[in-house]
Amino acid sequence: MIVLGLVAGTLTTCCWLPQLLKSWRTRSTADFSWLYLAVFGTGVTLWMIYGLLKRDIAIAMTNTLTLALALGVVGLKVRIDLLPPRGRSRTEISASRSLRPSTLPTDAKDVRNGKTGAVEL
Repeated sequence: MIVLGLVAGTLTTCCWLPQLLKSWRTRSTADFSWLYLAVFGTGVTLWMIYGLLKRDIAIAMTNTLTLALALGVVGLKVRIDLLPPRGRSRTEISASRSLRPSTLPTDAKDVRNGKTGAVEL
C-alpha cells in the first residue's frame, strides 16, 4: 500500500519539475496566478500536515517535495514579476521603453536598401 502511495505522490510531485524548469529557462511566470499558487500551496501544506499527523510517509514526503517545488515557482515569480532586473531600476527600464518611438517601415524593400523612411504611429 505504501509503494502505491509513493509512486502516485512521486508522479504528481514530478509534474512540477518541468514547469519550474520552463519558468527558469523562459524567465516567464505569467501563466501562474498568485491566487492559484496561494490556494495550491495551502492545499499541499494541509496534505503535508495531514500526512505527518497520520504518520503516513507517502503523503507527508511527497507533499513536502511538491510544496518545495511550488515554492520554487513562487520564488521565481517574485524575482521575475516583482523585483527589478539586476543592475537597472524599474524607473530606468520604464524610461528607456517610453523613449523608443513607435514606428513601422513604409516598405520592406526600403528597409533592405537602407532607407528607413518610417511612419510615426
